[in-house]
Amino acid sequence: MKLKPIIPCLILFNTSAYAQSLVDHKNGNNPVDNAPLERMVVTGTRTELAQSQSPVSIDVISGAQLQQVSHGTLASALNFIPGVVTKRNEKDGYTVQMQGFDGDHVLVLLDSQPLISPTGSSVDLDEISVLNIERIEVLRGAASVLYGSSAMGGVINVITRKQSQNSGKFRYQASSYTQNAIDSSDVAGLYQLDIKQNIMGWQGSVSAQKIDDPGFDYDENTFAQSAPSTDKSFVNLGLAKDFSDIHFALKTRYFSDEKIKLRYAIPGQAGDISYLSDVEQWQYDVNVSKSQVWKVNGRYLQHDETSGDSNGLRDAEITLAEIDSQYQWQLGSTALVSGLILHRDELYQIKQGSSPDVSGTIEVDDQSRDSVEAYTQASWLYGDHELVAGVRVQNDSDFGVHSAARLNGLFTLNNDKNDLWQLRVGAGQSYRVPTLKERFYVFDHSNLGYMVLGNDELDPETALSGNVELSYHGSVTRLFGENNTPNAYPRLSLRANIHYAKAQDFINTVTDVEASAQTGLLISRYENVDQTYMKGADLSLKLSWQKVDYQLSYSYLHATDGDDNYLADRPTHQIKSNLNWQLPFDINALAYVVYEAKEHPSSTQTGVKKDNWLSVNVSVNQHINDQWQWNAGIDNLFDEHQDSDAIAQGLLDVRPLSSQRVFVGVSYQFY
Repeated sequence: MKLKPIIPCLILFNTSAYAQSLVDHKNGNNPVDNAPLERMVVTGTRTELAQSQSPVSIDVISGAQLQQVSHGTLASALNFIPGVVTKRNEKDGYTVQMQGFDGDHVLVLLDSQPLISPTGSSVDLDEISVLNIERIEVLRGAASVLYGSSAMGGVINVITRKQSQNSGKFRYQASSYTQNAIDSSDVAGLYQLDIKQNIMGWQGSVSAQKIDDPGFDYDENTFAQSAPSTDKSFVNLGLAKDFSDIHFALKTRYFSDEKIKLRYAIPGQAGDISYLSDVEQWQYDVNVSKSQVWKVNGRYLQHDETSGDSNGLRDAEITLAEIDSQYQWQLGSTALVSGLILHRDELYQIKQGSSPDVSGTIEVDDQSRDSVEAYTQASWLYGDHELVAGVRVQNDSDFGVHSAARLNGLFTLNNDKNDLWQLRVGAGQSYRVPTLKERFYVFDHSNLGYMVLGNDELDPETALSGNVELSYHGSVTRLFGENNTPNAYPRLSLRANIHYAKAQDFINTVTDVEASAQTGLLISRYENVDQTYMKGADLSLKLSWQKVDYQLSYSYLHATDGDDNYLADRPTHQIKSNLNWQLPFDINALAYVVYEAKEHPSSTQTGVKKDNWLSVNVSVNQHINDQWQWNAGIDNLFDEHQDSDAIAQGLLDVRPLSSQRVFVGVSYQFY
């Protein structure tokens, strides 16, 4: 692979993916004159602290950065985080990979509580709106001690905005696929409404988002579409009040998603086949907390889905209920945080009958799982150094008792007034119990020649992970020993992270050769893989000077099983480069580049057609005055996308499915 011609091009593009300003570790004061205050983070330790003081490395996307994202969902926002890979799945949604772990092993949280997916495994990132978001925190690496099952590869915590003052804002954005629109008149629409209002001492909020997308098609000569038409709706309602030092909040979230995708015609069968999906999800949250002392969060989530091919639909009902309580206290010089979580999820699935007069077939009959989890974490400060240790115990109704432990250290190597060297080290255990989908799911498409079956004999996955990170925050010239005024030269941030993980009983989808031969169908099952190894490194550089923020990152990953076979669908090399430039007349220009290479084919793919790709994305926005703002841009500037002929032949083509897209929008702050 030749990276050298690519790198000079990448250096032309950048945006800030996370804050790198400094806070003195002892007293919390800013060590750099006139520099902005540092962001606070919570995900790494479940306690609020300055980002530079966190013993766990955390990447942050701010709400201001999210306003520059064109699609309005979490999938596009994560393109700014080094080492994070977003993948379009078979259901035309998006999942995430971090440090070799796929979406089933990355926990997605909303305000520190878990979300669920349409089928009980990895969360669809396109189902999470970026509207009303204060920030997104990304923790890469094992996090089971604080967050339990499914946090083997990391955590994505979406934190909503708190009510501060009355405001109202409306935004509209139109977009179109320039080369591959199904109809030249098709225009996608993004509508956003965000209102905050104080009513009789209560803080109320209403936010709504609607996305209408007609889809696109690469080959107009075939019946099948490349991407479906979608209709997404998001509604969030909030009500909060402070009673002395007690904070009380109620939240309701509604989401719906309708997809229609023409697929193909089958010889010998009447009619054409389409993929259909109709999702409706309700979520209810109750929060009671006292400052940084204690909090209790309750959540109930109901997910109803009808999906499948038009001649074989199934209905799924998924529910999640959870109570998460946490308490912080001080024991001498030791700071402690402990928590207790009660969790339950349920799955019911039925395959519809061939006609309204024919009863359906129950595929999953009211399966459920309960768990009780408790964790304790202790931290010790030694000057500018910090040590954190934690343990978690989970009692699962189906899999019994599991435990995990971790140890993290933050060592400040040099912290004078103008630059900061830090070393972060960590090691931890993690685990994941099989989901109800993996154990009981029946995906029967015999009429199309295949089936995917659950396996109720699966064992829980476990992993041991470790990482070492060295970081520098200061000025360009001081790095080389020159004394200068701190703000006279570009601020520089460097970060190098090396990570390693060994997983056992890794759950993967494999072909059942014997059953396939007997039935004449392609039958796949979920099975445990004895061992997998994932090792790699993430390197990033950020420059901030006056009105320019620049970031360049490179990630390397080597992921294999116990027989030294590469794990499929994971890029070995990834480069991200971003530019955020504040121009005259209050114009902000944004450009970012994503490059991925050397991805290995799966067992269903016959070879490599294209295993690298480069995507360039540009946009501008301007504040005309206090009320009006406009934006415009192009996603996938050079129209880099998959080859439909290669896909039809079963060849690997990892390029994006989405084609070039042009968008323009306007927003109005009405109070």
